[in-house]
Amino acid sequence: MKYDTEKAREALNRLLAMFASGDLPPAVARTLIRPRGGSSKPSDTWSLGNRLLMYLAGTEDARGFHQWQEAGRRVKKGAKAFHILAPCTVKKIVKVTDQETGEEREEERKVIVGFRFIPVFRYEDTEGKPLPEVKYDPPEPPPLQEVAKAFGVEEIIYAPGNDGSYGFFSWSNGKKIVLHTHDVKTWFHELGHAIHHTFRPLQGGQVPEQEIVAEVFAATMCEVHGVRGYHQYSWEYINHYAEGNPQEALKAIFRVLADVEECLRRVFTAKQARKEEVAA
Repeated sequence: MKYDTEKAREALNRLLAMFASGDLPPAVARTLIRPRGGSSKPSDTWSLGNRLLMYLAGTEDARGFHQWQEAGRRVKKGAKAFHILAPCTVKKIVKVTDQETGEEREEERKVIVGFRFIPVFRYEDTEGKPLPEVKYDPPEPPPLQEVAKAFGVEEIIYAPGNDGSYGFFSWSNGKKIVLHTHDVKTWFHELGHAIHHTFRPLQGGQVPEQEIVAEVFAATMCEVHGVRGYHQYSWEYINHYAEGNPQEALKAIFRVLADVEECLRRVFTAKQARKEEVAA
């Protein structure tokens, strides 16, 4: 495939025209990576925040002291734990309204009243019985994976997710892209964040401008690579950050267009450099 800025500009213009007209290709179903039978890890059910803490600690598997014992491994002497947060819940009687009848009734529910710290240890700080190796990587690497290192990405991790999150880019303590799906749109989105971070340092959290840059970059990359089916999701995502107002969404896109185009220029430059490096 020929990579150049003119091709990207054409794809971006087609994308903007589709967003403006609302004439978008039919959407495909989104997917999430699910744990395989018999190979699940406690962290597969953790919150996104706790999984992020685990990856920042430099591991893809962390468990409590007794959980490691149950898995046939023991924590090495002198190993230090890091901590995740677990909710403290109590049972309370609450009043709920039946949506069909409008009647009120009492119901017992678990209510979160706080959080507590739980110490966990990295797999790398344990020894003993080998664990079954499970790889969640896609059968074929996604487009542009080979240039990710040019933007400081040290690791790309595919792992199950349980809270609807499709992935995230972490830039502290080593840059990582974590993906809970094989959907190429999510890969392009997180790569967009990594590229954006190289010239405009990202802020923590879901900052609208940052998210729109990454999503327009992702949708453009899908268009460049002939991947159809994700444009509708991209538009809905961008519209969400414009408070559901299509006109404001289009204005928001044009406000960040310079950053999107810079991301496109940088990824094509990296692609060409990689091609020349392989040919040398």
